[in-house]
Amino acid sequence: MNNFSILLAGLVLLLSCKKETEPPMLRIEVKNLPFEVNAGMQPPNTYYLPINDVMINAMNILSANGIDTADISSIRPSRATLSVVFQEDRLDYLDAVSVRLCPFDDIGTNCGREVFYRDPVPFDEGYELDLVPTSSQNDYQELVLQNALNVQVKFERLRKSPSGSYNITLNMEFEVR
Repeated sequence: MNNFSILLAGLVLLLSCKKETEPPMLRIEVKNLPFEVNAGMQPPNTYYLPINDVMINAMNILSANGIDTADISSIRPSRATLSVVFQEDRLDYLDAVSVRLCPFDDIGTNCGREVFYRDPVPFDEGYELDLVPTSSQNDYQELVLQNALNVQVKFERLRKSPSGSYNITLNMEFEVR
């Protein structure tokens, strides 16, 4: 009888979880943000790789789609990918990585707010790395709706040094709800 009670309690908790069933009003894509990896990067150091003056143009995208900012309840991270340009090296040297959105006037280390991460990175990672949204419930409106902002890619832990210097692109997507 005790196992049945535990199962019933678990079922009640599972069914009481509120899940969003409505699709987002719009998806804002921020694509092809380049940054450079340096061959001199070595573990155990943390590296902050800035991508400054990023123009998201969120207000123009919202306006073009007939969405007023008053109708928005939140803007949330959806997905992001790091891709090695020309497949010069695999991303298996990374152990933990995160992406931060920073106000335009903030270029310091660990600026702004984290939006995506991957910790740990799989050992056999190839030329692309999918990142995970930091939280699907947090609202990033104040940053995404700015005319321009800074993005910071943070290599938190390295397993080894990259084999050379090369470029990586960051692609991000945000859901407007």
